[in-house]
Amino acid sequence: MTLTQAAVWTKRGIIGTIVSIILIILAVTGSRMWYQYQLSLRPPVEEKPEMKFGSLPKIQFPPSEVTSSNFSYSIDTVTGGLPEVLKLIKVYFIPQTSISLLSSDRAQKLAESLGFSSSPEILSPARYKFKDDKGGTLTIDLTTGNFHIQKQIEETATGSAQLNTASPPGREQLVTEFKNYLTERNLLIKNIENGKTNVTFKGPSPDKWEIAYISILPPDWDNIPTVTASFSHGLVKATAKAAGDGTSKYINIGYTVWQPDKTTYSTYPLKTAEQALADLRSGLGFVSIEPAGAQVSISSVYLAYFQPEDYSPYLQPVFVFEGPGFTALVPAASQN
Repeated sequence: MTLTQAAVWTKRGIIGTIVSIILIILAVTGSRMWYQYQLSLRPPVEEKPEMKFGSLPKIQFPPSEVTSSNFSYSIDTVTGGLPEVLKLIKVYFIPQTSISLLSSDRAQKLAESLGFSSSPEILSPARYKFKDDKGGTLTIDLTTGNFHIQKQIEETATGSAQLNTASPPGREQLVTEFKNYLTERNLLIKNIENGKTNVTFKGPSPDKWEIAYISILPPDWDNIPTVTASFSHGLVKATAKAAGDGTSKYINIGYTVWQPDKTTYSTYPLKTAEQALADLRSGLGFVSIEPAGAQVSISSVYLAYFQPEDYSPYLQPVFVFEGPGFTALVPAASQN
């Protein structure tokens, strides 16, 4: 074979190799495109609910004489319709400690930090009641550490708590003082530290209030709001009475904290917003804020987690229906 012939065959080999590489690339690319096309034709695989906790207990809303079926509803949202919501949601387990030999000692120490140094009256194995020398009472649940204080405030000689013209504390000061009160007693735990606060007043004006209601609402959970039956107030709350000298005194303190376990949860199917609206109309909703009239305009619908006043083993979702002067809650988890 001459050099010329060798060069020709070498050139042909190189060209053949290049063509082969191009054909292989085209074949691989084509097969991938075909595979992706076939995948696009398949129906999406829906994640199935785990429902590890079995059938969830019914959400226990507070007793109410008002039923959600008493009202007629119109949907006046921004879109003019109901929102599309998730198909599945996580339901979290809320652990509860059992009574131990140390529970009584812990309750006694908590009572002393709250100003009650007397021996307790044992209402039940899980509930202790303490009294102070001014008629105040403290009730503690030994299984949760939650408590309620009711105090008696002495009136002045004329029977008025506001003879002085000094303005009572403002909104921000009331919140700061309440958080400081909890912090000093190691009660401002992380679960409520970042919760939203709310203050409402009773009296001639916000600057001359007689009674103030301070509360800390539960923080969001999984970027979903957490609500209570009173909706605008949390379960950690205090009622303050203006003392007349620019200060205030607590006459009522409620401390109810539930701490869901972030590592123990299970997914459950959700109702659609349409199903929740049907439940609302049929009387299965809880009216948290009662409207003035029978016609209700619903301007907002969204999902939230619900925290009850009494212990429930699970943090469950609800639909929130809001409108001018109206709020209602409807259980959102579907048992199907």
